[in-house]
Amino acid sequence: MVSLFFPNRCLSCGKDISLQKSLCEECAELIDGPVMAPFSLPYLKRAYAYWRYETPLKELIQTYKFKDRPRMAGIFADMLFDMLCVFSDNIKVVVPVPTTVQAFRKRGFDTNYLIMKSLRKRISIKVEDILVAGGGRTPQSRLGVEERKESVKGKFHLRERTSAERVLLFDDVVTSGATASQCAKVLLEGGVKEVVLLAIAKAKGP
Repeated sequence: MVSLFFPNRCLSCGKDISLQKSLCEECAELIDGPVMAPFSLPYLKRAYAYWRYETPLKELIQTYKFKDRPRMAGIFADMLFDMLCVFSDNIKVVVPVPTTVQAFRKRGFDTNYLIMKSLRKRISIKVEDILVAGGGRTPQSRLGVEERKESVKGKFHLRERTSAERVLLFDDVVTSGATASQCAKVLLEGGVKEVVLLAIAKAKGP
């Protein structure tokens, strides 16, 4: 009855769906991850993404981040859980890429940390929120390759060091990889020996 007054539609194709869903069955089946095909980025031992940053995953992520839907964090926590089940490399510490103060004030929540919080309900893993993002950042999608690299230089630092020698770095979307690489660099300078990246989505290269 509620659906008559507050219809829920697929975020990708607009088809009517149940209130508990974000995508219709047809669109959801297009996300066939985890892919777990490694790609290379500076300062990272390995990097993996669950799926490509394209329809319909793109619409899911954008709705979560920009349309005040924090409860969708559980969807991405499920994807990350699937990745961790495949990636059985005995790394017990996850460090989320932090949001800027500017983005936090705009959204009201830290998108990556909220996914981590939801993940801990599914698996016993230590989340260390030790990276801090200073100042504001222009969204990577609006910048060229070299501009992306320059925009993140000196933007991240450690709130505290970790005792772990190997950590998983988590970010929701990898565009150029500049943000993830800079975060990995800071972790390595702080004493970490190896950083592996797990991301929900990987955009096509420039």
